[in-house]
Amino acid sequence: MARPSNRTARLVAVLVTTLVLGLLPAAAHAGTPNFAWQLFKATNHSRLSRGMHRLSLDREASAVAAKHSTQMARRRTLFHSSDPNAYLSGVGRWSRWGENIGWTSGALGDLQRAFMHSSVHRVHILDGSFRHVAIGVVKDGKKLWVTVFFYG
Repeated sequence: MARPSNRTARLVAVLVTTLVLGLLPAAAHAGTPNFAWQLFKATNHSRLSRGMHRLSLDREASAVAAKHSTQMARRRTLFHSSDPNAYLSGVGRWSRWGENIGWTSGALGDLQRAFMHSSVHRVHILDGSFRHVAIGVVKDGKKLWVTVFFYG
């Protein structure tokens, strides 16, 4: 029996992934990377427009942030993480951390503006000691549930 070509194997992998994702609940996958990237860009725009350094996106910690967003979506309520060590244990050294959570049924830009109009949330976005950010966004119906971890 002949082995499938790399192209065929990749095509099968894409089709299987598409099928599996199509069977999962919306909260588990719907546009998550794109939404997280949009919020990452908006967060850095808020910082850069004020002369601050850009944050780097931690993709591994973002997967953990997405799990927290999934928990909020399942419970249908916002709640903060109780133990930062549980969320940031694998990211290396850090001495400070902050967390913004929220949801929107509109655009992520609307949520970013709301964060910037809230002194508690704005402080995290504009904290110069933070160097990294992890962003988890989960779509559940018409709502986007968001967890943003800042650390440095």
